[in-house]
Amino acid sequence: KPYLINFCCVVVGSGTSGNVIATRLTESPNIKVLVLEAGDDDAPNPLISVPILCALAQKSSIDWEYKTIPQTHACKGLKEKSSLWPRGKTLGGTSSINNMVFARGSRHDYDEWEDMGAAGWGYDDVLPYFKKLEDVSNLGMNSEYRGKDGPLKLSYSYSHPVTHMFVDAARELGLENEDYNGKNGEGFGITQATILPDGQRENSVTSFIRPVISKRRDRLHIVARAHVRQVVFEDDGNQGKRASGVVYVRDGMEFKVRATKEVIVCGGAVGSPQLLMLSGIGPKEHLKSKGIEVVADLQGVGSNLQDHIMIPTTFHASNLTSYFAMDYTTVCTYFLRKTIFLSAIVFSSINILSPQPDIQLILQSANWEVKNFSKKQNILNICYDCRNNHVIAHFAILAGLIRPSSVGTIRLNTSNYRDYPLIDPQYLTTKRDVEILIEAMRKIEELEKTEAFKKIGAKMELDHFGCGNQISPRSDDFYECLIRSITLTIYHPVGTAKIGSSDDIMAVVDPRLKVYKVNGLRVADASVIPSIPSANTQAACYMIGEKAADMIKQDWSL
Repeated sequence: KPYLINFCCVVVGSGTSGNVIATRLTESPNIKVLVLEAGDDDAPNPLISVPILCALAQKSSIDWEYKTIPQTHACKGLKEKSSLWPRGKTLGGTSSINNMVFARGSRHDYDEWEDMGAAGWGYDDVLPYFKKLEDVSNLGMNSEYRGKDGPLKLSYSYSHPVTHMFVDAARELGLENEDYNGKNGEGFGITQATILPDGQRENSVTSFIRPVISKRRDRLHIVARAHVRQVVFEDDGNQGKRASGVVYVRDGMEFKVRATKEVIVCGGAVGSPQLLMLSGIGPKEHLKSKGIEVVADLQGVGSNLQDHIMIPTTFHASNLTSYFAMDYTTVCTYFLRKTIFLSAIVFSSINILSPQPDIQLILQSANWEVKNFSKKQNILNICYDCRNNHVIAHFAILAGLIRPSSVGTIRLNTSNYRDYPLIDPQYLTTKRDVEILIEAMRKIEELEKTEAFKKIGAKMELDHFGCGNQISPRSDDFYECLIRSITLTIYHPVGTAKIGSSDDIMAVVDPRLKVYKVNGLRVADASVIPSIPSANTQAACYMIGEKAADMIKQDWSL
């Protein structure tokens, strides 16, 4: 079909990185950008704007509702041995449904990227972009490592009495840090979150798109419910193939738009490799097996999949006089008062850190009672028959593996863009990952022994989750069984179109995020991350968007 209309750049995906890129590019009056989003508009939707409701966004119309294939070494206590993988299917992408935690990770994470071939992505290179995107005025900080003029507003999550207990316990263990997003990215503290002062969620739409869209209607165009099925390529003379545009489907009709400069794929760690492969870029033999014409044989597309995982532990506190009950009364109170009171039911987190942390302990300061557990089981995919029938009360600590060595893949199921890809994170395929999570459980035991925990009578409630009563509780064997049974994603898939040097056969994009072996095509999102950061990945995705926009401007002299 002929092209319907021309744009300078076409951005595929109105997500965490994509909206940053579109906003920054259209700061130039001479560029016209089209953003295509498969999901619907984001407003008004309380599942997005009200932080406490973020869990209910899962398995809703604004969630892609991906799930992994059955896992061999993990997820044994989940239905079909499969982990649900929520990803945002709306304007703002996953920044519209995530838990809003903003954590950069360790400076060593980014220096490692550079060592792996991502030249120009070391900590000193990316720090200016972290500062550029954020506004920490609400945090009361004055640090050369933080930004105050960026569009993304950050706030502390609500500080509940359990939060203070958790922080006091961490101090007893000798851990302390005023700002885990500061110089070294180490330590612990009350969660810094993408929450506005009025208690509503801040995402890539509210921070980047909405403040400028009315002034840029001549050059910033966003189309929702536009599912891109293919990047289109044309011969580029002696230069090979060039991405000339995309084909997308909206309301049952197919459209074709041209990108006169380039196509920028921002579909995330699942969507981006899927689109590349559907467009003929990926492992040659895999593409041929699906009947797809090969445009570029890039073995790394869909490989190098990494994700953070967590194991929940729950606590009953006999001396706790105040705690959160996740019920409708609480939610109604939020709507009536419009305060940030409930916005705290995100997470308060603590990182147990060496130069690079291996584990993260996350406090969920809300009770998990039996009356609510069926809903949570539905969200987490936990098998009903795999747990004991007793009350889960007061709060939880989630033991997270944030430097996994297990690596997985994403592959096409069919050549139809509507069919979801096969997601295989290969959780816990290395012994090291299990050993680290056992150590995380031991750290939780150390917290349990502190005076802060004793003061409120906090005791870990050990549910066997199908491990059997014959295994001694708190033994390494018990914890390994628990870890392999209730293996939950922390929702941070990365790495499936990684940055690398030209001599790395598994690299998909060069350090300027240009896809190898073709022209006019970039990828800019979590998929380009070569090694997963030791923190929640939202901050890194915003940073990637900022840096990508700068590189595009430089390359086109905008």
